[in-house]
Amino acid sequence: MNIHHRVRRPMFLLLILVNLMAVSARGGSQTIGASGDDSLPVTGVTLFSSGVGHFRHEGVVSGDTEITMAFDVGDVDDLLKSLILQDYDGGFVESVTYPSKDPLNRILGSFSLNIADNPPLARLLDRARGERVRIEGTPSVDGIIVGIEYRGVASDGAVIQVPVLNLVTAEGLRQADLADIRSLRFLDPVVQADLDAALAVIAANRQEDKKMITLRFGGDGVRRVSVSYVREVPVWKTSYRLVLDDDGTAQLQGWAMVENTGESDWNNISLALASGQPISFVMDLYSPIYVPRPRIRQDYGVAAAPQQYDRDRRAPADAPAPELTYRDYASESVADEMFPEDASGFDAAGDKSINLSRGVTAVARSDGESLYRITRPVSVPRREAAMLPIIGTSIPAERLSIYDSSVLAGHPLKAVRITNDTGVQLPAGPATLFDGSIYGGDARLPSMSEGEERLLSYAVDLESGVIVRSSSIPEEIINLKITEGSLESTVRLVSTTEYVIDRLGDEDARHLIIHPKRSGWTIEGEAKPSFETQSTWRFEIDAAAGETTTLPVVEELVRSRRFALNTIRDDQIVFYLSQRIIDAETRRTLDRIRQLRADLSARESERRNLETRIAVIYHDQTRIRDNLQALESESELYRRYVEILDGQEDELQELAGELTAARNAESAARKALGGFIAGA
Repeated sequence: MNIHHRVRRPMFLLLILVNLMAVSARGGSQTIGASGDDSLPVTGVTLFSSGVGHFRHEGVVSGDTEITMAFDVGDVDDLLKSLILQDYDGGFVESVTYPSKDPLNRILGSFSLNIADNPPLARLLDRARGERVRIEGTPSVDGIIVGIEYRGVASDGAVIQVPVLNLVTAEGLRQADLADIRSLRFLDPVVQADLDAALAVIAANRQEDKKMITLRFGGDGVRRVSVSYVREVPVWKTSYRLVLDDDGTAQLQGWAMVENTGESDWNNISLALASGQPISFVMDLYSPIYVPRPRIRQDYGVAAAPQQYDRDRRAPADAPAPELTYRDYASESVADEMFPEDASGFDAAGDKSINLSRGVTAVARSDGESLYRITRPVSVPRREAAMLPIIGTSIPAERLSIYDSSVLAGHPLKAVRITNDTGVQLPAGPATLFDGSIYGGDARLPSMSEGEERLLSYAVDLESGVIVRSSSIPEEIINLKITEGSLESTVRLVSTTEYVIDRLGDEDARHLIIHPKRSGWTIEGEAKPSFETQSTWRFEIDAAAGETTTLPVVEELVRSRRFALNTIRDDQIVFYLSQRIIDAETRRTLDRIRQLRADLSARESERRNLETRIAVIYHDQTRIRDNLQALESESELYRRYVEILDGQEDELQELAGELTAARNAESAARKALGGFIAGA
């Protein structure tokens, strides 16, 4: 994109994206939009599937010209982001101006006479104190406004306050009753112009949903100019008619629905419909943005003392001064590069054009997108819509019935498998199908790339019935192995789903069975799917007329489970030892684990028994010592208790040795089990 500097040269082109500054209007003035002026009409429109449209206006101007265009207020942000102006044949673009979006009260408050609150005459004149005015009335006089005072006047038995204007005149102070003033004019032209401007702002903001954009072109003689921009539009839609033939083809007719929601009629314009979805966004460029600034107190400071600075370094004497260069655009023709005769601007190497309908050229772009160029002139009045034929061709179409139990349990759906061999991308849209001349049903055609196949179901196939039977076998262990201290068990589950098709019609039919995928399951057996999607398997089967056809779909799920050998239960070990598929090495390992566990369990039991015996003796000794405290040391019972304590102490000493040995044996058994499992 080339942007010219505004310089006085014989021939140049100015391309302006956003250069918004106020200048005085010169030359002629034209208005485009609701007025219906054709001086700068719409000549080209490209509509995109992402909900935006690229519009181009072209016309002829003479001399310095001002053109006004009306836009919805919601389109102004897009306009400021994408507006491109071009003045050919030696002219230039002066400016683009538009009404501010500042709040009306803020704008009105900026004038010398604030009328934002719709003040009465007395309040307005009070705000204008010190201004010179000319009054026509009783009296007629020129003077300077001093202010407004209120005077009590009797009326119908009551006193009302009447405003009176105080003036300084050549004869001195005078008063004028506001009710006696026929007209009043400010003698200062600046104040009068400010009041007129404020009233003009109020008038301009009365129609809040429309904004007038003023374009100014400068130059001599008659010149060609163009204006282009991008704005939000309704998404152009597509609908199809599909007429099925008996030769394996179908006549495809596509219609595009477009809406003219702008302020200008489309009269014999060049229209293009693009399937691409360019990234587009709205940014608020219209609303004024005020950045809060800190308020700094004036710092008067103190007198500064003389300063000393380091010596400057001298620049090299031979250093050349920078040279300003300007590009000469006079001999270049960038307009034709940016805006070819076709308003779409989609010509590129690698694209190919295909005639899909009379008056329509479909362009298959090298990046996969498609563009439908309406080669005949298109006319759509503002605020109206139109249906335009864009496709009329024959495509391959195969009849079949589709059964999907999640859609309809008892019957399949009549369907057709179509192939997009048109050479271009087909946009998504509804499709009405006809079986010959008879209405067949409706379908939804998804977006189809070139060469892509799609299924379209459009009616219930009452000539076929489908019964679904399901069965499964119990889980079967197919492999056992021990690795890294764990027992890995591989199991298999098998599930069979039978689709029984009862063909009631008098003609054979191809059926497509859609079977849902399950995570981890694979298809086994003789019946293999013809196609698969991310979530389904698809099986094709021919059903003979008057016969029953069965399609068994066998699925298998193989999964593994791991059990840590140090936590596996004895009953689980017994279960796995009973399996026929267990190999000799795994059996020996599990048997050895059982033996080591049994030995460890015996050592644990022996240790617990000894600990229990010692605990009982300690408890009995506590009882005896309590009794000894209550007996005479010379009594017979006292001596007996002492003898018992002596015997228990001997036994405790013996049990302590046995407990140490039992604990050592238990620790050895536990180490033996752990070491064996670690090495398994």
